[in-house]
Amino acid sequence: MSETITNVLLWCMGLYGLIVIVELALTRAVKRFLIQVAAIAVLFLLLRVTTGFPTPKTAFGGVSPVVAIGVMFLCTVLGIAARYLFYLRGPFSWGAFLKPLVISPMVLLPLIGSVQGASQVESIQLISFGVLSFQNGFFWRVVLEHARTQLTTQGDATGAAAAAAE
Repeated sequence: MSETITNVLLWCMGLYGLIVIVELALTRAVKRFLIQVAAIAVLFLLLRVTTGFPTPKTAFGGVSPVVAIGVMFLCTVLGIAARYLFYLRGPFSWGAFLKPLVISPMVLLPLIGSVQGASQVESIQLISFGVLSFQNGFFWRVVLEHARTQLTTQGDATGAAAAAAE
């Protein structure tokens, strides 16, 4: 990672920490504070382990695309599970929890194309793909609705072209 990116990340993490502390002082929401501090700590540790952040280590290559796809799949599943737990109203249901998990490969497909032809995936790329996969998993309904809209639009265009050809 370049020195500029490292400094920007450190400044953003520091400012976010300051904002979280001010928010704690104003709202007294300790649980929210602890969750946010834990998220920043996990991000920092993840960057530290994979890239040596804030003093980057020398790159010796990356991981294979198969490992990257495995990490992306795991992050997608975690995102789907997080969405279910985040929006949980009422008792836990295994059926409602597991049903979206079986569609996780479909949610992952747009990201798999990004690593498909690569010989290796660098650590920072793997982290980015993991975060994007988690996000796609968390917003799986929106991702699938968008895909359905595109398929319908393409199907309408194909149908209109076929009708015009006749």
